[in-house]
Amino acid sequence: MATSHLGSAASQQTSPSRPSPSYLVDGVSAVAIHNGVARIQFMRLNVEGKPEPSVELAVPVTQVKSLIEAFTKASR
Repeated sequence: MATSHLGSAASQQTSPSRPSPSYLVDGVSAVAIHNGVARIQFMRLNVEGKPEPSVELAVPVTQVKSLIEAFTKASR
């Protein structure tokens, strides 16, 4: 499975015939904040059960709190 980066996909417009991609991840491998952007690197387990990078989510720091609140609310 190829590694995808949302940064490049974010600039592409989606349409009804081209839905947004969905990803299943097994965890978070790294979080970094630089220049007002939080970058969250997710990982997945390969067929041998070893972690490998999966997808990166880039979120403006100003939106991190609302993202955390949304995940918290959804997990209840």
